[in-house]
Amino acid sequence: MSTLVEMKGVVKKFPGVTALKDISFDIQAGEVHVLLGENGAGKSTLMKILSGVYQPTEGKIIIGGKEFSKLTPKDSYENGISVIYQELSVINELSIQENLFVGKLPMKKVGLASVVDYGEMNRRAKELLAKIGLNRDPKTLVEDISVSEKQQVEIAKALASDSKVIVMDEPTASLTNKEVEHLFDVIRALKKEGKGIVFISHKLAEIKEIGDRVSVLKDGAYVGTKQVSDVSV
Repeated sequence: MSTLVEMKGVVKKFPGVTALKDISFDIQAGEVHVLLGENGAGKSTLMKILSGVYQPTEGKIIIGGKEFSKLTPKDSYENGISVIYQELSVINELSIQENLFVGKLPMKKVGLASVVDYGEMNRRAKELLAKIGLNRDPKTLVEDISVSEKQQVEIAKALASDSKVIVMDEPTASLTNKEVEHLFDVIRALKKEGKGIVFISHKLAEIKEIGDRVSVLKDGAYVGTKQVSDVSV
């Protein structure tokens, strides 16, 4: 396995509280690294630093061999990091295909003008939806699809931007058992493509099902990392 991301000695202080205390964490290609801990353990804060939402007080981040003392959301995105939060960021009033390419719509020239190439957008959207097993017309409005399908659109968005690392924050929280199994099938397919998946959870049973390694945080401190096969649930 090759290392996609390393976070070393990360500290995050907010006024009156140290949210993260000297955390080190890495993400390998082709693995699911579970980040486990109760609410308030620091899981989401650590990933918000990786995504550029928060700046670390101390520590460094290495992505693809490039070292950063801090990241902006633009840095994170351009270096192949995508985060799918519990509060999904899809835009209900747009179609699936428009959500996939928002901010980077395929364009074509018509005379002297540049216009959106809807044919190319539709073609590329169909390819992405087929890859994740979402059987929907790309022209469907997002407000007309289920929560689990919206989550799949978020995953397809990450693939559309050629993300190397996909962080999933409590992705099963609103899903049925059948929808969870489909999500896990998609994650397994992403692993085979060499993507690094960070799976944030506090559900022990899910670890055995989908994880390769598990790192535990407690009260903002690093407890340890183990192979999932060595964890008793």
